[in-house]
Amino acid sequence: MKKQKLLGRGLSRRTLIKSAAGAGTALVSGVASPGILAQTKKPIRLGNINTYTGGLAYAGEANWNATSLYFDSINWTVAGRKIEIVREDDQFNPQVGLQKAKKLVESDQVDLVYGVQASNVALAVLNYMKQQKAFYVVTGAGTDAITWDRYPYLFRTSISTYQLSTPMAGYIYDNLGKEVVTTASDYAGGRDVMAAFRGPYIAKGGKILKEIWPPLGTTDFSAYLTDIKSINPPVTYDFMPGADAVRFVQQYSEFGLKEKMPLTGFTMIDSQSASALGKAAIGVISAVTFVDTLDNPEAKKFVAEYEPKFKTTADLFADYGYVGARAIGEALTAVDGDPSNKDKLAEAMAKVQFNAPRGPFRFDPATHNPIQDVYIAQVIESDGKITTKTLATAKDVKDPGHKV
Repeated sequence: MKKQKLLGRGLSRRTLIKSAAGAGTALVSGVASPGILAQTKKPIRLGNINTYTGGLAYAGEANWNATSLYFDSINWTVAGRKIEIVREDDQFNPQVGLQKAKKLVESDQVDLVYGVQASNVALAVLNYMKQQKAFYVVTGAGTDAITWDRYPYLFRTSISTYQLSTPMAGYIYDNLGKEVVTTASDYAGGRDVMAAFRGPYIAKGGKILKEIWPPLGTTDFSAYLTDIKSINPPVTYDFMPGADAVRFVQQYSEFGLKEKMPLTGFTMIDSQSASALGKAAIGVISAVTFVDTLDNPEAKKFVAEYEPKFKTTADLFADYGYVGARAIGEALTAVDGDPSNKDKLAEAMAKVQFNAPRGPFRFDPATHNPIQDVYIAQVIESDGKITTKTLATAKDVKDPGHKV
């Protein structure tokens, strides 16, 4: 395999050595050896920001793993130029993310910045990127404000809250209950998810009995669950990120609520967290763009390559990373490996489309948000294993690009 250069502060020594070994790179104190720096063409330098510590770290690592998987497949080379990544940890903190964006753009002089799982961090970085007229690809965060911004050098390869919440609102109303209690972490992402759910659910005739807002990082949900139990809704719709979601699902099950009122949500359960939760996750229904049981050739290939390499389940965050990396790679290929003209790069990116593990992927030229399928998936037990099944599919879902 050809050699690769990988740079990054906030990157653990174990992960750095593992990544380098997989690509055949010699490293000295986190920087590629002098022989590798002598390229016939200047490398394309990408800046990566994501959450690699704290409650969302597993999402950031899955995103990174799949990014590496894609670039491995093209030998970290586009149009004869090496791909070089500077990786930074935002620590799930908007101010830290902003500092890292400034470093990447002003000090490292990257050609584009990509990543960011947390919506509050993504928005802080976006404001700075607009000031700098820099190219920004969001491969995780779902806040609708990103899609509504219409900054010409901004693309998102993951999802918007509208895309998942709207199909879920219809599914819940038609199949589970005309009344609902909602629970979401009290931050930008949680507020957006519930706003996107509320409108279409009420428009169909549904009633929201109560909205509950636990703080981010809540460890004991008993007070909120007691409240839900006393209201006794036919169903709940919930969203918490990372470790908060795992704790909420576990405690919801322990309270005996799951059998009385189905727990549904916005990516509340992915393939990896379902496996970690075990039987506590059975029955949970989520709107997602990817589960590892999708029946298409690209999903099967992705799972077969990802899981043996990283010794973990391929989840939706891994799909986020793979699709984001491929979109960047194909756009760079279309401009012959020259990202210096941002207008041409944006034009090329807008035309990118391919069959991804999640299904058909393309950009809406107006919003630069994906047009894609959304799956209503349920955690089940089959042959003694915790897995998922798809209950419904919403085809070619797009975000309207404005509040509805």
